[in-house]
Amino acid sequence: MGGGLKTYLDIRWITVYKMLDLISWLEICLKEVINENLNVIINEAIKTIINWKRGFFNDIIDLANIMKPIKEAILNLESSKAILADCYFYLAYLGQSINKISEDDHVIFRQYVIKIFNERFKAYDFDEYLLAYYIHPGYKSKKLIFIKFFNINIFKKI
Repeated sequence: MGGGLKTYLDIRWITVYKMLDLISWLEICLKEVINENLNVIINEAIKTIINWKRGFFNDIIDLANIMKPIKEAILNLESSKAILADCYFYLAYLGQSINKISEDDHVIFRQYVIKIFNERFKAYDFDEYLLAYYIHPGYKSKKLIFIKFFNINIFKKI
């Protein structure tokens, strides 16, 4: 145990989402701690970020919004009842959240995420897989979302 700073860790995407979500909820509490208990947080850089840089918490919220569909996809696709149609549905869900990333505030991040998504999507971009999604009886209500997603082709812009 112990042994100093670890420069590696196994990423648990569900935990990452929970952490980001909790940090976004702590903004008001952290400001109160700084303003009412000056001795608790003594690092001036951290005080500046918490008190004056609203963009920090906005970035945390934006990142949590990207992590949420990843978390939900992992939880659902690890189920013993998951099928290929589930994978397509969660790819579409993730694509929608990526499309919501601000093009003004996060240009480089957005481009990078779209590039990575496109690379990963190639593994599922087969007509046979798409046909399996369309004919699966459990996804009749979700077909409109899926059709809309693929007709927009939002990930071909870059």
